[in-house]
Amino acid sequence: MIRISRDECVNTETATRKEWLDTNGLGGYASSTVINCHTRKYHGLLVAALKEPRGKFVLLSKVETSLVHDDLEFNLSTNKYPGVYHPTGHQFVERFEQGLHPSITYRIGDALIQKSMIMVHGRNTVLLCYELLEGKVKPTLRIRPLLAYRDIHSLTRENMFLRPKSYPEKNGRKIQPYNGMPPLFMGTNRRSEFFPGPKWKLNFEYLAERERGFDYQEDLFCPGMFETTLQKGKPVIFAASTDPLGNLERLRKKEITRRETEFAACRDRVKHVQQLKYFSGQFLIRNASDFASVVAGYHWFGEWGRDTMIALPGLTFHAGRRGLGEEILAAYAALERDGLLPNYLDQHSDHLAYNSVDASLWFFWAVQEYLKTGGSRRFVMARVFPALRDIINAHLDGRVPLCALGGAGLLYAGNEHTQLTWMDAQAYGRPVTPRHGAAVEINALWYNALRFFLELSPEQDELATQAQQAADTLAANFIDKFWNHADNCLNDVVNEHGRDRCIRPNQIFAVSLPHTMLDTGQMRAIISVVQAHLLTPYGLRTLSPRNPAYSPFYRGDADSRDSAYHQGMVWPWLAGHFGEALLRQAEDRTGAKAFLRKYFRPILRSFPEDFGIASIPELYTGNPPHMPKGTIAQAWSVAEAIRLNKLLGEK
Repeated sequence: MIRISRDECVNTETATRKEWLDTNGLGGYASSTVINCHTRKYHGLLVAALKEPRGKFVLLSKVETSLVHDDLEFNLSTNKYPGVYHPTGHQFVERFEQGLHPSITYRIGDALIQKSMIMVHGRNTVLLCYELLEGKVKPTLRIRPLLAYRDIHSLTRENMFLRPKSYPEKNGRKIQPYNGMPPLFMGTNRRSEFFPGPKWKLNFEYLAERERGFDYQEDLFCPGMFETTLQKGKPVIFAASTDPLGNLERLRKKEITRRETEFAACRDRVKHVQQLKYFSGQFLIRNASDFASVVAGYHWFGEWGRDTMIALPGLTFHAGRRGLGEEILAAYAALERDGLLPNYLDQHSDHLAYNSVDASLWFFWAVQEYLKTGGSRRFVMARVFPALRDIINAHLDGRVPLCALGGAGLLYAGNEHTQLTWMDAQAYGRPVTPRHGAAVEINALWYNALRFFLELSPEQDELATQAQQAADTLAANFIDKFWNHADNCLNDVVNEHGRDRCIRPNQIFAVSLPHTMLDTGQMRAIISVVQAHLLTPYGLRTLSPRNPAYSPFYRGDADSRDSAYHQGMVWPWLAGHFGEALLRQAEDRTGAKAFLRKYFRPILRSFPEDFGIASIPELYTGNPPHMPKGTIAQAWSVAEAIRLNKLLGEK
């Protein structure tokens, strides 16, 4: 249970930095700050991943809630408008809690009221439950839904195209504001009265968007007000859904039971690790194409092949979800084309973008992790090996777009205009970290893929012979091409311009991957350099601070932020591979484990105090105090924390 105190909630400056997230297994979610004052255009109580139209949409942005007693109305809501917060419902907040689901408790006089927010798994449905925990009063509960009905990346303005009329449903209403968009069903579990009063509420402000250099003001539409009585022992459930509502009490009970079962299945003797495994399920979805997949991050990321392969072991095989992990492996294997896996599954269509050289190579590592955790070799050979074989064959045959093997066995990819590795940011119309040519981690991944393919190959056929020769050639030339004698580590890229000596974390994979081309002395030299230049308690920096291009801050508009994305920002997911690399070459593994457990405690055993309160963010700033930035919940950050905990001896 994560608890945010009253002192933190009544202060808007601290409360609006703390965000909660609840998901539905479809890619949809509910999210806001701990006082439900939105600070992002991505916040909303029903953010739905729709099949038609395809994409993610903020349907129900929020609800304005108030309690009326003795002709006095107490507003529980808080909104930011130009120059003012209004109303100021946060003054009544007693605490915020994140357990199996988020909840806010309010105190008004001797009355204690709890509001919980739950997304229903497998449905675009949100349930808000109001309970009177203490007090003898029977106040009137008023609920005013505020609709946005727009794509998550957009903002709504008052317009003449919205259809304001709503229609009666049992204990509720149905409204379909726009042609081509699904209707919204709203209602309560107890008898309530609806008072039509369609109107626009103008100029909500989202401060996080202003800080990010985007438009930050929005108008929301209110169709009217629901009114009912709140009594002790008789919770009121308000629901909003793209489907007819049905029995809300039964629906809520079923969802809570499902979550209790899921939490129990994530068992671990360390409470925080159990919580981490439980919350990691937020990234696992079945998308609009009925495709088992991984959301790379909330709020704005979609499904990325590279992120999926890196995150899959921690989210599934190391978290007790092997069956789902198998389904995702098989699904991506079926998408292999010309030696590549799709790097991006478009949320708005069935379009697949094959613009990543390493997603298919990380696929091999994901399968290795699957087998290492007790996975079925029979499953691999039947459902996955044909794709692995095709990937190897396509690379050796020269059929992979923008990729080619050089004479020394190195794998070259891209050109000056492409960004095919994980460091793919562009700013001001050009790549920030040009890494075309032979990138160090691409070649480490390629070698690992070749050796693993040879382990699996059932016969020594012509392809196996070619793979053996390719692996031997690369191993024989790797150190000569990549060793940076001046810094006693690996160069980052080898291309027509020479050798890029920037000290980056990409070299760590040459140590951490199951099959390595390095001896123990070389491994230790690399670890020493990475530790001296890149190591922080939150992961690894993407560039050494001694480099003139080092950028420790992540702020300003999109181009400013993207310019720093891989130029000094700390990425938590890299901690997993650093930990594995350190353990691999350590003389004292017990001491190394103790060091890692203590040093990485901020990401292994605790959640951020600000930002996403029950997850691990995308990145942190390069310099202390290492502020969380990017997305509030990132799949591979969480996944690698789970995997590193496992490596350190946790179950």
